[in-house]
Amino acid sequence: MQYRALEEITQRLERKRVSFSALMPWRVRNILLVSSLYDSFTFQEDGSLTEMLFSEYLDLNLNYAPAITRASMAQEAIEKVKEDPPDLLITMPRVGDMDVFKFGHEVKQIAPQLPIILLAYDTRELALLQARENYTCIDRIFVWQGDVRLFLAIIKSVEDRMNALHDAETAGVKSILLIEDSVRFYSAYLPQLYTELVEQTQALMAEGVNRMQKLMRMRARPKIVLATSYNEAQELFELYREHVLGVITDARFPQDGKVNPSAGHEFTQLVKAEDPNIPVLVQSSEKQNRSMALSQGAAFINKRSRTLLHEVRKFLQTHLGFGDFVFKHPDGSEIARARDLNGLARQLQTIPEESLIHHATRNDFSTWLMARTEFDLAKALRPITTDEFETAVAMREFLLSAINTYRYETRAGLVAEFSTESFDPRCCLTRIGQGSLGGKGRGLAFVDSLMNAFHIERHIPDVRIFVPPSAVVATGVFDAFMEENHLADVALCESNDEQVREAFLAAPLPQDAMAALRTFLGSTTYPLAVRSSSLLEDSSHQPFAGIYQTYMLPNNHEDPQVRLEELSHAIRLVYASTYYADSKSYIDSTPNRLEEEKMAVVIQQIVGRQHDNYFYPDIAGVARSHDYYPMNDMKADDGVASIALGLGRTVVDGERCVRFSPVEPQRLYQFSSTKEYLRNSQREFYALDLTVPGLHPTADTSPAQKTVHQPDANLVKLGIDDAMKHETLAPVGSVYSPENDAVYEGVYRQGVKLITMAGILSGDYLQLPE
Repeated sequence: MQYRALEEITQRLERKRVSFSALMPWRVRNILLVSSLYDSFTFQEDGSLTEMLFSEYLDLNLNYAPAITRASMAQEAIEKVKEDPPDLLITMPRVGDMDVFKFGHEVKQIAPQLPIILLAYDTRELALLQARENYTCIDRIFVWQGDVRLFLAIIKSVEDRMNALHDAETAGVKSILLIEDSVRFYSAYLPQLYTELVEQTQALMAEGVNRMQKLMRMRARPKIVLATSYNEAQELFELYREHVLGVITDARFPQDGKVNPSAGHEFTQLVKAEDPNIPVLVQSSEKQNRSMALSQGAAFINKRSRTLLHEVRKFLQTHLGFGDFVFKHPDGSEIARARDLNGLARQLQTIPEESLIHHATRNDFSTWLMARTEFDLAKALRPITTDEFETAVAMREFLLSAINTYRYETRAGLVAEFSTESFDPRCCLTRIGQGSLGGKGRGLAFVDSLMNAFHIERHIPDVRIFVPPSAVVATGVFDAFMEENHLADVALCESNDEQVREAFLAAPLPQDAMAALRTFLGSTTYPLAVRSSSLLEDSSHQPFAGIYQTYMLPNNHEDPQVRLEELSHAIRLVYASTYYADSKSYIDSTPNRLEEEKMAVVIQQIVGRQHDNYFYPDIAGVARSHDYYPMNDMKADDGVASIALGLGRTVVDGERCVRFSPVEPQRLYQFSSTKEYLRNSQREFYALDLTVPGLHPTADTSPAQKTVHQPDANLVKLGIDDAMKHETLAPVGSVYSPENDAVYEGVYRQGVKLITMAGILSGDYLQLPE
């Protein structure tokens, strides 16, 4: 093949995995505002500036807001800088007896790296300040126009300038270069641009697996870097050359100390010569600049347009990758759209080859992924050219494989937050609702995380080892269910299990939980185990194994509403089992209080295969790394495993199964003689009856009463003849020959058939002991 193998891309993803927590290391957490009492009153006319800024941060779902300390006089501010330097200093022109530029100079003597922003009260005051020849001690001038979002823009602008290079080198975070010399214009424009940028970025965060990842990805949003002259812009462009997402430029601005009416067009020419695919937006109030911009392949917006913000939003979406991915023909006509990675993969399967090649040649895929902070995949795809593929079919297959591999890699080992809009059924663990996963859910998440961290599949390449896909209904849903239906009294005080059960079944689950379960079932067609996962469950010192209930659902009814009702029914029965008499008695025997117990529920795929109307696995069991009861010369550290044909209930209930040590799998003490083989071999196994519905009435319920699903209502015991018919006996079976009084591996000779796991333990079918 002429193109890189998918394995190489996978390795590149692993090597360059981005830690979002490493981004934006420099943050503005403390601001020193130097302003007179009158100026301070102006800011706080409509309320406390700190509260207003905090409210603005909340509105944009930003996860912190800086604290603001005020000083009214220059000398007071200087003392504060000496005692505890802030992260940012914002000063008004009136700072007492000291000139503001002298004040800036003295502050820089104390803290050279401290950003100083001068905030003019109005345009007249701005004109007086700009008339001063030398104000190098001031990093940037803004003008107050009554919008508190200006403070947010100042903060973000300073943070972006400080972090842009670090984040670009660390993760390839892109920057938008804004060139504008009008203080009045960028003071009004930046607040709008940052608000739009943050909102657009948040709209793309559905691809984040969980809340923490979404918050961390906000750090990876594109930065905005402001330049006020051609020379400054050129220097920044050279610095961020490989990481420029787009350029927004004025038409006229200073160049070499003089205003150049064509500076914007000259800079556009510079950018396009470097990379023709970098989007450029020219902004000007002079209409004649439109034709020049369009001839250079740039977009154009009239600064005086009443729809300026709308046109900027359109530019961000269309050219910088913030909107849907729009598949087009080479002539620009639209074919289809994709709003997320799922949609992109879906459309890639069917779009015409000419469209695929068109977008790949322009690096549209990596640009779109960059805007979505999918840096690992974008950086892996960027160096690959269309010349590396023999055919468009090969390129299509490669892109689909790369996307699917990336989605699996980024979700492995994580508990995803369930979303009705972006639920991926391939995701291993999904949390529905807030709160804890419970003991069992937490254990599954931990095992999944460990397997992902140690790449266990590489050590046993021929066997797929995984945690079955699961959704965990977290304890927050349980709390809401109990509170909304006022169940605390009956749960804690009622001693009759039937009364508890009826009360819980009569109460509906929260609506948002039902909506999530409906979406979950919409893409889930396999049988489900509905398992308890309480806070106290799976404790190493006080295990609650067998105390709460587990229900198995065929999940095969043709009506989705019936399947939803069955699942809801099972979840409420698991909730009810928290307060059955046996559960209460067990909790009373521990130091725990019943009121402290909360129940999460694991909805997990049942692993197995369908045989006629039955569903069961070829092998199920339990393995322990420590054997508490080693036989003869076996060691405790050798470990022990118990396995059986069919569902694992055989092992859990202590029925006949095969117990062995992985160190010496052929040393089977329960099979020490042919008599022991006949006495201890498994003869029956459990299977799920797919013809029995999930809601099953008990024998003593009348039609008028609520149906009650029994935990074992749809479990059946099958025999060896059934296993032989289903062709599941051969790997695990043996034959006892009465004539020879011997047991032989395999099932294709005359004699008494037994389940001994002979083919598994010998390694003929599976290297399970290893």
